[in-house]
Amino acid sequence: MRIAMVMLFSLLLPTALLADNFVSVFMERCAEEERLLNNVNIGKAMLDRMAANTDDEELKNTFKELNSIRIISSDNVEDSKYYFKKANELIKESFRDYEEVVSLSEIGSKISVWVKRQGEEKQDLILILLDSDRKLSIITVSGKINFDSISKLSGSLRDGQQLP
Repeated sequence: MRIAMVMLFSLLLPTALLADNFVSVFMERCAEEERLLNNVNIGKAMLDRMAANTDDEELKNTFKELNSIRIISSDNVEDSKYYFKKANELIKESFRDYEEVVSLSEIGSKISVWVKRQGEEKQDLILILLDSDRKLSIITVSGKINFDSISKLSGSLRDGQQLP
């Protein structure tokens, strides 16, 4: 019986760890070969390097506090609408421990932001965006999140400013 429990635990552990990673689960369950997606992963080492290469103290502190940023995007309008719907279905089905903190639907664009708080030191954020050009962006951020700094970072990226 004890061996069976250990085997069951070792089989379920990777699934439990994967459940916290929205991008991995999304790519595994929803991505289709005929509907191409772009996928960018920025890990802790790169975030630390970005922190070392900026003079902006607020951004430097933001990068140091984060563990990862993962981005999925699609430029195809039909695929973007399809994946936007799939992402929202997935979060409601499999990520029930996330709380929707912002939902916005304007002419031509839709945004939903979900957060999972794990104490003061760690939060996970999922942003699902269908922009006015009908292009999809799914961004996940993990770590100690300063929402004001994240807004500044996303604003500089959106305005085409380059980060160091």
